[in-house]
Amino acid sequence: MGREESITIETVQKNEHNEEKSTLKTNMQKNVEIKAKDSILKNLFNTIVMMIIGFLFGFILEKSKVYEPKFIRQQMIFNKFLMMKMFFSALATSSLSIFILNLIAKERYNKVFESYRSMLKSKSLLIVCAGGLILGLGMTIGGSCPGMVFVQLGAGVNYSYLTLVGGLMAGLFHGLLNSYLTGSSKPDAITSKTLFELIKVNAIIVRILFIVLLAAGVALMEIFVPWKKDYSFRDNTRPFFSVTSEVWQPIIGGCCLGSLQFFSLLLLSKSLGSSSSFTTAVSLIFPFKILEKFPYLKKFRFGLNNYLSLLFVLSVFGGSMASSFLGGVFNKAQSVHPYNAVLGGFLLVFGARLAGGCNTGHGISGTSHLFIGSIVAMMSMFASGILLGFFVLTNDFFD
Repeated sequence: MGREESITIETVQKNEHNEEKSTLKTNMQKNVEIKAKDSILKNLFNTIVMMIIGFLFGFILEKSKVYEPKFIRQQMIFNKFLMMKMFFSALATSSLSIFILNLIAKERYNKVFESYRSMLKSKSLLIVCAGGLILGLGMTIGGSCPGMVFVQLGAGVNYSYLTLVGGLMAGLFHGLLNSYLTGSSKPDAITSKTLFELIKVNAIIVRILFIVLLAAGVALMEIFVPWKKDYSFRDNTRPFFSVTSEVWQPIIGGCCLGSLQFFSLLLLSKSLGSSSSFTTAVSLIFPFKILEKFPYLKKFRFGLNNYLSLLFVLSVFGGSMASSFLGGVFNKAQSVHPYNAVLGGFLLVFGARLAGGCNTGHGISGTSHLFIGSIVAMMSMFASGILLGFFVLTNDFFD
């Protein structure tokens, strides 16, 4: 009997052990299923939010009319100030968004902040500056910016598709030669430092002063050059600030644009930017085996964030088209010469990818974070664009 009892006990223990293993396995499967569902829902949420932000981005830029090549070019010779007013107000609002996020969601903001810093750590100040200078030349020649290309396409600007072609060629060229281009210089520690770290002043104080200075600059520009003197209305009967308006006041438009940074950071943990979409697009044309030889292009081929960058610019296109039709100005903006469109598109995207960001990525996002690399890139863009503008100061180029 003792032996039979022992066998029975062992059998019971084995059964209990098997049941525990089965229960554990079932629970693990349930956890995997729950995590998979959560991941799907999160990805769906991110996709929807990115589409909305992209649509609004394109809608606002079209409404503010800063996408028109003549306004971009004439800003470079200080004949028009629509672009600078919008840029300064967008930068101020973006900086304010970051200031608020530091107060209400510091951990989430720090995640984005450190991610941006990580990107800059691999850059030398020379490369960032060179990229900005090249981008600025493209802005003046092509009358566009990397993100603005999709706004121009949506608004029906003639030859904007050639600017896109030039940009895709630049994305391909930079992607194939990236290792040689970036290997020519060593990263600089100062590139990933912030302004408040460099001057050793409290970040809150620096951010407040930066916002105040930008707001003062916008106010002075509007006082001395009222926006209605910069823009010739095509239809004076349309409402001042609605979806059917022909144009929005550029400062209002800039504030609306800059506020998108708040929602992008809070909901997506991502800074605004668009130039990486060109690299993602060209990476899709290569078979995977070939991509193995080009690690830079390979990292843009897969992953939701890469596909979201494409979705963002497609949504920008849609928002711009909707705005231009509602405002009755589709295909009414003056275009640049086809050769300038291609060359400008190539230079502005190549410069943006070399610098690691464009007018939105470095100019608004990176500068709002107060990174030295982004500030240098932004200043370089406008410096070369302005210098080229005054060098080729002719009526036929800037009219």
